[in-house]
Amino acid sequence: MKIAIDIRTILPTRSGVGNYVLHLIENLLRVDSGSTYYFISRPENLTFFENLGKQGVPLFTIFSHENHPLGDLWEHFILPLRLKKFGVEIFHGPASLIPFRKENYRVVVTIHDLVAFLFPNTIPLKYGAYMRYLLRYAVRRADRIISVSAHTREDLIRILKVPPEKISVVHEAPTPLFRALDRQWAREQLQTRYGLKKKFIYHLGNIEPRKNLIVLLQAFGQVCRQINNEYVLVLSGQPGWLTGSLQRFLARYPFKERIIFTGYVPREDLPLFMNGAEMFVFPSLYEGFGLPVLEAMHCGTPVISSNRSSIPEIVGPAALLIDPEDPSALAEMIVYLIRHPDQREKMRALGLEQAARFTWEEAARKTLAVYHSLTGSPTGNN
Repeated sequence: MKIAIDIRTILPTRSGVGNYVLHLIENLLRVDSGSTYYFISRPENLTFFENLGKQGVPLFTIFSHENHPLGDLWEHFILPLRLKKFGVEIFHGPASLIPFRKENYRVVVTIHDLVAFLFPNTIPLKYGAYMRYLLRYAVRRADRIISVSAHTREDLIRILKVPPEKISVVHEAPTPLFRALDRQWAREQLQTRYGLKKKFIYHLGNIEPRKNLIVLLQAFGQVCRQINNEYVLVLSGQPGWLTGSLQRFLARYPFKERIIFTGYVPREDLPLFMNGAEMFVFPSLYEGFGLPVLEAMHCGTPVISSNRSSIPEIVGPAALLIDPEDPSALAEMIVYLIRHPDQREKMRALGLEQAARFTWEEAARKTLAVYHSLTGSPTGNN
């Protein structure tokens, strides 16, 4: 097969979608030795691959994934002509987007979430309207849809009326980078590299309303009133959008000295934070998948998370789930884990077992099966 994949979300400071694309491609190239892959990219997107070999053919563009409107015009009307020229059989849009124009190839799109429909107040107004339009188009015109969770599949069926048989669920997975390390060593590294000396509770995610950080801070404030000055709350992630309410809340927050915002953390350092933390707390209002909770569990770190959207599906019995709109319930759970080290040890074992159920190799094989289902060729290597 000749398969084209848009990889322009693979950036140095990438977040969820960029990591999904990177790990999916790495594993597709391992499990599929017979296909030729065309990568729609800028030169910098390819620097993260050590060796694409004969299977990887770059189709370069000057436009980034965020270049509007010229990049959109190129993607929708020029890119299809290039795909046709190279005889591409499958085009995969792994970031929820596909070209408007379609030539003689089949189209697969990955839908990560429907936040633009379900939580429009957590994203900028114009961006939300734009994404709703593009998502409606993508799910209507794509030949097959990959959903990263069963919950997102149900959202697609319920909200956008997508026929169930058009959707394949392919879970994401933690990478080998996230693994259990010696915790004392991880804490020593954090002290050396980041000056982090105290025991800490950890959160990872872009700074935006959907991550529900005000409730997390409210809960931590209650924890601070019950527990001495032994713990700090560490939050890692890039600044996102609509952060004004969070900034106003922080301006009058009485425990500011016990909050640490690290900003973007290089991916190779994230396992240090995951392993060094006493627990990972993730009270998100909505997640299409929720990869950080799985990465934390793959490091053997106890997880407290939201009981909403895809999170229960991903964590199984290995995490403590709370109503993300109830700061008192979250505070109670944090204090419970602080005071019960035996429960933390039990959750470490459960988390490692649950996280091991998800692998990128399995995700790649299921994605490849979707490609094969559209060309009529047998699954497996060509």
